[in-house]
Amino acid sequence: MPNVTIPRKAWLALVAAGLAMFLVGVDGSIVNVAFPSFRRDFDGVTNAQLSWVLNAYVLVYAALLVVSGRLADRAGRLRVMSFGLAVFVLASIGVAAAPVPFFLIAMRALQGIGAALITPASMGLVIASWPSERRATAVTLWGACFASANAFGPAIGAGIIELANWRWAFLINLPIGVGAFVLSKQVFNETPKDESAAKPDITGGALLSCATALVVLAIVQGRKWGWLSAGTVLSVAAGIMLFVSFAYRNKRHPEPILPKALVQIQSFRRASVALFVFTLGMYALMLSLVLFLTDAWDYSIGVTGLSTAVGALAVTVGATFAGPLADRYGHRSVAGPGTFICAFGMFWWITMLSEQANYWSGYLPGLLLSATGMGMTLGVLAAAGVSQVSPEYFSLAGGVTQTARQFGGALGLAVMFAITGEPSNPGEAYDLYKWAFGFIMISSLVACVLVSRVKTSKPKIG
Repeated sequence: MPNVTIPRKAWLALVAAGLAMFLVGVDGSIVNVAFPSFRRDFDGVTNAQLSWVLNAYVLVYAALLVVSGRLADRAGRLRVMSFGLAVFVLASIGVAAAPVPFFLIAMRALQGIGAALITPASMGLVIASWPSERRATAVTLWGACFASANAFGPAIGAGIIELANWRWAFLINLPIGVGAFVLSKQVFNETPKDESAAKPDITGGALLSCATALVVLAIVQGRKWGWLSAGTVLSVAAGIMLFVSFAYRNKRHPEPILPKALVQIQSFRRASVALFVFTLGMYALMLSLVLFLTDAWDYSIGVTGLSTAVGALAVTVGATFAGPLADRYGHRSVAGPGTFICAFGMFWWITMLSEQANYWSGYLPGLLLSATGMGMTLGVLAAAGVSQVSPEYFSLAGGVTQTARQFGGALGLAVMFAITGEPSNPGEAYDLYKWAFGFIMISSLVACVLVSRVKTSKPKIG
């Protein structure tokens, strides 16, 4: 790899986009430790109602990523990201001030809209700001901001809730969001609007968003509704029908949501599939590493947050080294070992964890292995997905890869909950989570095989 100098402005661009993605990531994980506080503040609220605090965000976020990516490439990435930051911050204020559960859920859905606008646009801005030869470094570090925020979120949220209350945990979004907004205006140049004669396929975008939302709804609600219940089956069936309608329309529209030139890129397709399979296990891992400590070892929320915080550092360290290595040796040379290290971390937990807490000899080594592997893999696979994509599709390609990630994550969580259920005592929780770790190990090994088929070359600059 030639010695390419990275301009100072490119690093500042990464900081601005990284702050935006840290905002999205930390908010998504803070909510996991806030649920007990929700129950105390809102008298009479049910678990089913509270589940929508998470589900509303996930549904809207996943449904709009691809459409948002297309919008960013056409209308201007900085414009879309800035609007997304404003929406996210205002919605965060609404969450913190929520007087009733319905308003809280509505504001979480609005946060999902802001997050969907931020994610593909920020990725596209980073890619365009960095030399093409160092694209894997840029995308991996961008992804590390999101992954480390997810990992740090429980510790940050637990600390704030212990010192104040859950409302202050969401107000942390204000300084982060304002900082990202101000810095992005200083370091990014707006991408020009696409003045093509063909109008964007609004109907196709609506079909794709609705199809995605219905399938994700079936995944996240399947455990409560029953996997063969009428609601689940109808949601999946309707989602599939809308996907088919979208595919039919996408082939014939002069300005489709998913252009043929993008879909035909082999590295883009294979990296997206590998990312989907890998995140089947990784989202389940991020939640189970918290639930195992509370359910099987009876740790408090505060101690759990501190016990898992080292995982965030391992994710960050793994990602920091992974990007430059991928630029030098290729994406699969880094992501392949990363997936295997994750699998080995799960094998360690399966064989070394005991029913009585053995954090230092059992839990910590597995956490460090799996978190490091995660940092080596997530961003590198996202970089592989855009490695041969031409500049006009940077944000769209990012939206597709992140949608694959959200699909995989939602399905992986559903599988994990199906395995673990609701354990009645620590001993039962210990046994059930061992099976969940086995599922995560298998998904990592399958992803390892898929990564071996991801072939990339020098990016096509068009």
